[in-house]
Amino acid sequence: MPLTVHKFQVVEDQEWIFPADDDDYETFFALDGRVIQDWIAPVMKLDTAGRTYSDFPWLGEHAPILKKPAVEALAPVLVEHGQLLPIKGEAVWLFNATTVLDALDHERSRIAYFDNGDILDIERHVFRTERIGAAELFRLPMRASAVYVTGSFVEKVRNAGLRGVEFAHVWTSAEK
Repeated sequence: MPLTVHKFQVVEDQEWIFPADDDDYETFFALDGRVIQDWIAPVMKLDTAGRTYSDFPWLGEHAPILKKPAVEALAPVLVEHGQLLPIKGEAVWLFNATTVLDALDHERSRIAYFDNGDILDIERHVFRTERIGAAELFRLPMRASAVYVTGSFVEKVRNAGLRGVEFAHVWTSAEK
């Protein structure tokens, strides 16, 4: 069976969540896979006006936010690959992926770089399957990396009946 890799994708009209203080966006962009020992939970606000309920209110592909049903259904796999950190102001948690894999095949992927050599965007993903192994959630070793998930994690989300979450397929091991 081929390995598939996905990343979180915004759903049209789904609930969004924002920091009450714009300076707190940096907290989320700074996520790089390190375990956070001294977490100071930012105050967040859900934007539900005219929006569809989501068990994963959208902040970005690099910082999955989960409501209680998602945490309860997925906690075993989530804590295996990261931390669930509480958020103030709403009954939600940040998933900080601490499984960091240097699994991107830079030569075969199509990558746009900043002048300093950092990755700006990954336009076409190609992964090294052996580096992913049995990991179901991971991030790449770069600041604000998307949180990538495998097909088995997507299946767990679907089987749990969680709502308001989608995944963008980015790669299948059978692709050339």
